[in-house]
Amino acid sequence: MIGLLAVAGLIAAAGMCWLHAPAVRPIQVGIGIDLPVIYGAVIDPSDKNTGDLFLEEHPQSRIRVYDMYNDARPETAAPDLEAAIARGVRFFVTTHASSHAVPSLYLFADGRALGINVASASQVLSGQDDFLLRIIPDLRQEQLELARLVEQLPGERLLVLQDTGNPAYTDPAFAVFSGALSASGRWTIVQHQLKVAEFQPAELGALMAAPYDALYILAGSFMPPIGNLAQLFHRHHPQAPILLTPWARSPAVLEQAGDAIDRVILIGHYGSRHDDPAVDDYLRRFDARFGYTPQGMTLGTRQALELLDQAFARGHDTPEAVKRYLLATPVHQTSLGPITFDRYGDVTASFHTLTELRQELP
Repeated sequence: MIGLLAVAGLIAAAGMCWLHAPAVRPIQVGIGIDLPVIYGAVIDPSDKNTGDLFLEEHPQSRIRVYDMYNDARPETAAPDLEAAIARGVRFFVTTHASSHAVPSLYLFADGRALGINVASASQVLSGQDDFLLRIIPDLRQEQLELARLVEQLPGERLLVLQDTGNPAYTDPAFAVFSGALSASGRWTIVQHQLKVAEFQPAELGALMAAPYDALYILAGSFMPPIGNLAQLFHRHHPQAPILLTPWARSPAVLEQAGDAIDRVILIGHYGSRHDDPAVDDYLRRFDARFGYTPQGMTLGTRQALELLDQAFARGHDTPEAVKRYLLATPVHQTSLGPITFDRYGDVTASFHTLTELRQELP
């Protein structure tokens, strides 16, 4: 009897400890950017739905998604982030393009907030000892890879259509690309600047009809008109390859390319869904849940959420502690592949060359 009473007492004490144990505090993470309904853009809920799927698959996570809406004008990025910080949000997963990320960089300078960016390749963000980390290589690595691919192609005349809608990315990107390609002396580069979101086919007829051996559309977004440009060029040059940046990895672009899709070469941060079972499995789960295939940047968003979740689960819940954990750990394993940060929170990674792009469509 005494033994039973002792056991009962221990159970009661344990119950009281449980009742008085401090609750694990949820942590808000700002995520999700919706674009406005304008020609050349799409309303894209991919990142928001990425957060939804992550929480459904990780119900014990401390993460609570704080929905952020941005009308895609660069000048709104910093005020939107400031407003979220004022509401107590200290962590962000952003798909800000370079033109958005560079002006808002100061918000991640002093540790009041930590961000993981999955879309800005600007070198302005490289080598900064701040609280903005990136899980994608910078534009120098990206453009050197694209120049290497062009060098492997036959021909000598290349048309480069450079988008002026994101100059913080495309201006330095063209400088790196053209500098690398010009070193061989074989290629003649014809550069044409335009605002891709507003281009008119009639205005490009003569330019597209000139003799070229390849096209490179230098744009840092997944705007559907990128596909239209590819289709227009393909009409005049049906055998010529068309190169795209990693940011064009989206059904919104590829579906607009028409038959030109068979000539597209796209470099990506992740392998083809038909070569990488982890990518294919994730996209299948996403499509089954939401009824569409997301744009490629959401793969980075998923990885960023996993990184934050790992940090929070280990008790790191301030920007300083999370940064220290993420940079001190040699290799972070995620469901979509490993990530290794340098001491500045940047990464060096290889690229994947995607050519059978019809297979990427749903």
